[in-house]
Amino acid sequence: MASQIIFTDSLAPVLEETVAASSADRCVIITDTNVARLLPTDILPGTERIIIAAGDSDKTIATACEVWEAMTRAGLSRHSLAVNIGGGMVTDLGGFAAATYKRGIRCVNVATTVLGAVDAAVGGKTGVNFDGLKNQIGVFSDPLAVIVCPELFATLPSEEILSGYGEVLKHALLDGPETLAEALHTDPMALSPARLGEIVERSMKVKIEVTASDPFEKGLRKALNLGHTAGHALEELALERNHPVPHGISVAHGLVTALVLSRMQCGLSSDVLQHVAAFVKEYYPRPRFSCDDYPEMMRLMASDKKNSAGTDTLNFTLLDAPGSPRVDCTVSRADAAAALDITRDLLGV
Repeated sequence: MASQIIFTDSLAPVLEETVAASSADRCVIITDTNVARLLPTDILPGTERIIIAAGDSDKTIATACEVWEAMTRAGLSRHSLAVNIGGGMVTDLGGFAAATYKRGIRCVNVATTVLGAVDAAVGGKTGVNFDGLKNQIGVFSDPLAVIVCPELFATLPSEEILSGYGEVLKHALLDGPETLAEALHTDPMALSPARLGEIVERSMKVKIEVTASDPFEKGLRKALNLGHTAGHALEELALERNHPVPHGISVAHGLVTALVLSRMQCGLSSDVLQHVAAFVKEYYPRPRFSCDDYPEMMRLMASDKKNSAGTDTLNFTLLDAPGSPRVDCTVSRADAAAALDITRDLLGV
């Protein structure tokens, strides 16, 4: 079922209307400690709030169990509604908890971050991390609605803007040269909330078009994994070292690796590679990895959900050109290591 996408400058009344239209017998809000401190009292007043720890390190089965227990105490039925208010961690975990509680209750996602809006809140993927690996346990379950209030972006720290823009950049590469050119000629740190909302809405449409044609990731939807094989490895490596890096920042770094491999294997224009790498180098912090980390990164990339068991190669999504993705590309570990070397050179690591 396709989700209703709502952009608004008046979150409280729109959210109340959405909940009322669902005819839910009961409702809870799921949010994290960061958002809970800022959430106005006029947001569904009187509704029980389930507050979870903030941060990807707490996106776990243990936290999901806490949410299920709170849902039980709140007396939710299969006709109830969960309202997930937060960034990608909240909508991923809250959506997973809702999709599995009593074999599935409905949810509404209110994206409070750029990353949450363009990535996690839409498309129906839910899940938690497991055994040190990203999103290993989860289900496909579309929210009833996704609500985006661009005014909320005004409170975001710079790294959260950059994190969301990493996914915007990925969608631009998938959409085509015109969208990519616009993305590369935009200073993500100089955008008003209204202008950022326009960019988010366009980026969401790219993802929605892809997921509508392939809701369960059997073919074209795999294109959305562009930048994620290396990006997830970098993100997981940072978590192992207790220096977490926002998801979209790791994706931006991973995009450079994917484009290097695209140049090597698909003949991607060197201009595209150079321009994207220069953009990431200018606006994003340097990734923290060296050649000594390659064995661990290979292990993490091999554990990625896209790979087949029993193979010694890695699965990447690559690009022939902007707007022309190629999924299920087989990459040898030697080529992956060479691409990581070039990534480090391009990003000044």
